[in-house]
Amino acid sequence: MPSPAPEPELSVVIPVRGGHTGMTATLDVVRAAWPDSEILVVTDPATPGPAAAATRSYALTVDARVRLLEAPGAKAAAVRHGLAEARGRVVCYLDADHGWEAGPDDMRAMVARVRDGEADCLVAQRDQHDWSATRRAKTNGFIRLTRLLFPRMPVRDTQTPLKVMTRAAARAGLARSSWRSWAFDVELLHTLAARGYRVAGHPVRWKGGGGELPWASAVLIALMAPGMAGGLLAARVRTLLRPARRDRVFSRCGAEDRPRARRRSASLRRRS
Repeated sequence: MPSPAPEPELSVVIPVRGGHTGMTATLDVVRAAWPDSEILVVTDPATPGPAAAATRSYALTVDARVRLLEAPGAKAAAVRHGLAEARGRVVCYLDADHGWEAGPDDMRAMVARVRDGEADCLVAQRDQHDWSATRRAKTNGFIRLTRLLFPRMPVRDTQTPLKVMTRAAARAGLARSSWRSWAFDVELLHTLAARGYRVAGHPVRWKGGGGELPWASAVLIALMAPGMAGGLLAARVRTLLRPARRDRVFSRCGAEDRPRARRRSASLRRRS
C-alpha cells in the first residue's frame, strides 16, 4: 500500500467561475511564491470553462500537486469546499486572475508572516494609486458601508482577493461562517476576529487598475450596488443572531484549533 503524500506547508485554494483564461499565469505565480504547496482549483461543474482543461494539463505536465475540484454554486461554495479539502499548515485563497495583477513576492511575505506566528489571518490591503476614479468610488463605498455595519472589523479592505490564514483559523471559519453570497469574506473575517483570532492587513501594490476597466466598474456599481448592500446587511444580521461565544467554540475544538494567545495577555498572567 503506498504511503500517503506528505503534508504540504501551504494549501492554496483558487475558485474559478465562468470562462477565465489566465489560469496558467496564476498557477506559475503561486508555485514561484511557495514551492512546498498544494494548489486546489475549484470549478463549478455546470460551467467549467477553459480553466478546468488548463488545470488538468498543468497537473499532468508541470506539477502533480495541482488538483482540480468541483463545487456547484457561487464563489463562496468554491472557497468553502477548497478550504475543507486543504491539508497545509497554512491556507490561503486567491482569485483566478491573480497572476495578471500580482507577482509572487506579496504572497510569499504573507505566508511567511502567518507561518512565523505574526498573525492568524492576513488580508492583502491594496494601494489604489493607479485605480480609476470609478473603481476607487466603488471600492471605498463598499469599505464605508462595511465599516458602518461592522465597526470592529480589523482590516479596511475586506474584498482583496488574497487572504492567508492558519489551518486552525480556516477550520474555525468553516465551522462558524454561513458562506452565503459574495459577502462571505466580510462574515468570515468578522467571525475570526470575534473569536480571538488575530486578523491583520498586509499592504500590497499590485499592477493594473485594480483588475477592472473604468466602464466595467461603472456597470458593476449600477448592477451590484443593491445586492452588495443587501448582502452586507444580511451578513450583519446573521452575526448578531449568532453571537461570538469563545467557550462554545473551544469546547468542540482541540488545542490546535484555538487561536494563539496574545503575547500581552500571556505576559500579564505571568506578572500576576
